[in-house]
Amino acid sequence: MSRHLRLVAAAAALTLAAAACGNNSSSTSTGGSPSGGGSAPVAGGTLHAVMTQDFFHGLDPTQEYYSVSWEALQCCLARTLLSYNGKPADQGGATPQPDIATGMPQVSSDGLTYTLTIKNGVKFGDPLNRQVTAQDFVNSFNRLADPSINTPGYSFYYTDITGFQDVLDGKTKTVSGVTAIDSKTLQIKLDQANPDMLYLLAMPATAPMPAEALKYHYKGTEYGQFLVSSGPYQYDGMTGFDLSSKTPPSGMDIGRNYVFVRNPSYLASTDTLRKAYPDRIEIQVGGETQTLLDKVAAGGADWCIDCLATSATLQKYGNDPALVNKVKIYPADSLSYIGLNIFQPPFDDVHVRKAVNWAVDKNALWTLAGGNPAGIIAGHFIPPSMMGNQLATYDPYATPGNKGSIANAKKEMALSKYDKNGDGICDPGLAACTVTDLIVSNDNDQLKGAQILQQSFAPIGIKLDIKQLAYNALVTKCATLASHTAFCGAAWGKDYPSPYTYFFPLLDGGENGSNYSFMGTTAAALQKAGYPVPASGIPSISDKITACRNTAIGTAQDTCWANLDKYVMETIVPVIPRRFPTNIDVLGANIVNYSYNQFTGVGAIDQMSLVNGGK
Repeated sequence: MSRHLRLVAAAAALTLAAAACGNNSSSTSTGGSPSGGGSAPVAGGTLHAVMTQDFFHGLDPTQEYYSVSWEALQCCLARTLLSYNGKPADQGGATPQPDIATGMPQVSSDGLTYTLTIKNGVKFGDPLNRQVTAQDFVNSFNRLADPSINTPGYSFYYTDITGFQDVLDGKTKTVSGVTAIDSKTLQIKLDQANPDMLYLLAMPATAPMPAEALKYHYKGTEYGQFLVSSGPYQYDGMTGFDLSSKTPPSGMDIGRNYVFVRNPSYLASTDTLRKAYPDRIEIQVGGETQTLLDKVAAGGADWCIDCLATSATLQKYGNDPALVNKVKIYPADSLSYIGLNIFQPPFDDVHVRKAVNWAVDKNALWTLAGGNPAGIIAGHFIPPSMMGNQLATYDPYATPGNKGSIANAKKEMALSKYDKNGDGICDPGLAACTVTDLIVSNDNDQLKGAQILQQSFAPIGIKLDIKQLAYNALVTKCATLASHTAFCGAAWGKDYPSPYTYFFPLLDGGENGSNYSFMGTTAAALQKAGYPVPASGIPSISDKITACRNTAIGTAQDTCWANLDKYVMETIVPVIPRRFPTNIDVLGANIVNYSYNQFTGVGAIDQMSLVNGGK
């Protein structure tokens, strides 16, 4: 997993100012003090945050599958049996720790039974204000397995739990392997040992869910709008709230703004992980990235949660000694890439997939992203830090200066069925040679990146037709097989510290909500969506993923994952890797005590405080 190294402010200023210099040395980490403002953290005040796009599913813990959503849940509203401390990896931020549980689970000698005890004093907020019980966790696991609810989420990680698959298959409504022994004791039984179980008990979807709320708001996305908090904050308007109401509380205005206030039943003595300094957190939704970053710089907001720092902002902050310590840069366990639908022309031909990998000017994309502070250019699929730094220098499509090779791209294109005359150019007039490139609206840097790709692919006859969509709509289209979307830019962060959380959701299982290549789909699914079934068979790495996961954690498993990475990049080629990014947060002058949350991959809201407590 990633480790961060902090630079002193002066060095960071030089690094930021040199963002466009075009080399590919690894970015390390931030300028300034860890507090971001030099003063000691004080409780109080209102944290004013902004976002370009909304949460995906109304902060429904079962359905949210997005780093920013996970941060809002983990920090504020939805404690879990185990959780993380909201810090970087070198400060324990990638290691699950007890949260609602009194300690780490007791595990049977065969690894098939986990028993956890719930702390006294952990209570739901308004309007329930009661102790969290084991049954509340049974409710969350049952809902996580419910096929009518879990489609956008990550229920596939939990199928080793006894009875979980039966609920997924619609055979029953309750997961037989998750039981409340008594009000304070939860037992989880597995069909086979799962080496990742501790990580899975820290995922937001396993947060406790009271029957009193589920009775009225069980449906997906709806539940999140009426969520009864188990964390230090709750939606404004929950005091005295009638859970049977069809109108969400005032602090939940989906798509527009969110207001969190303190949970009156929260006992800080039960929570060793969260600081929860602000009294109030206000999040406004909507706006172009640069506009929101400028708003932060001008003091109109404290932080843009989901803004990717633009080259203009990095340049501005890097050249101003008074601002440089407000840029926080940490290596992230993540990948920026382009997903290729391997069944949609022209990317149903592996030679075209290889050709675009040779053609892309990764240096231009890296420079646009900010150069050194933005991470390192990626030559393959998995961040090397997640494989014991194996494949740190591996790139099967390496070119001088990472600027692409049109000569090599044409050699591959000449071997494809879309280049009948073998001239290395996709045959003019073929509809397949024009590809729609979906990008997020309100993001000028994404538009510039798409234009770089246009220029990169033009010499081999691939024409990109750039279309802008809202982020949620883009993801839905890219993840839907029947949309026949061929080419989608994406970014992915690990769900927990294992390459399994890349290979399995991104390159396996067909139409699973995250797999833009649709590898591992079925012939029936292809035919239903209007594709021919490949005569050579449907590419799948399911068996290889299972073999690596079942290898003992350590060097042998790292090597297995590394070999699978090579196989993917050289044989199937379902992606164009772009960059192993850093996380860059740009803070307003009012924030102190910044901490990077290695688990969610964004700043930890529950560790931030305001200058003088907002006074």
